[in-house]
Amino acid sequence: MVVGDLPSMHFETDDPPTPDVALRLYCAIAQDWADNVLEGRDLSDSYPIPVAPTREHAEMLLGRIEFIRKELIPLA
Repeated sequence: MVVGDLPSMHFETDDPPTPDVALRLYCAIAQDWADNVLEGRDLSDSYPIPVAPTREHAEMLLGRIEFIRKELIPLA
């Protein structure tokens, strides 16, 4: 489970991921949702992020994803 100052997300894998793999997976899943919101696409196949699917929320999430990718994954 990934939690913090961002939407929490629970995902399962066959093997317990290392922290960097878990963060990369989180970013990919969250980016899918944000990209679909920004492009006005259907969200039925996206992870259910528990906020209104607005441009503002998508852009905020993308900012957090960028921080995770630049600052946290290299440390994991």
